[in-house]
Amino acid sequence: MKAIHFTAALALCAALGLAGCGGNTVEKKAGALLEQAQQLYDKGDYVKAAATIDSLRKNFPEAIETRKKALRLYQESELKRAQGIVERADTALQRVEREYGELKTEVEKLREKGAATVEQLRSVNLLRVKRDSLKTVFDVECAKIKYIKKKMEE
Repeated sequence: MKAIHFTAALALCAALGLAGCGGNTVEKKAGALLEQAQQLYDKGDYVKAAATIDSLRKNFPEAIETRKKALRLYQESELKRAQGIVERADTALQRVEREYGELKTEVEKLREKGAATVEQLRSVNLLRVKRDSLKTVFDVECAKIKYIKKKMEE
């Protein structure tokens, strides 16, 4: 009977030892993904960096320490991505605002004379829609930036 208990205890110790090693392996694999995400971030590929971190979080839920580090990198990646979108949206918005203002003034003068064509009126409306869409993108991404910065402070 003692031999059975000893054998069971030995098997339990071996299983726990392997489980401990498995955790270390999990952290190493998760760490490799984090390193890959960091390299992508350093190259400026923020979308792929965030996707890699998503994979890390999905595949290694028990790698707590690595996930904590990954969270910060994920936030930084999303912040950089949103800032890039804001820059591009702002540039496009300024250009479209200028075009819209010029075209609207021109078409309004023609409209007063009754000489504005349907195509000209449609062009003004389409530019207004484009301007409004760019404003929405700009506002949404600015809100994301504020939210991410708030989360990073916590």
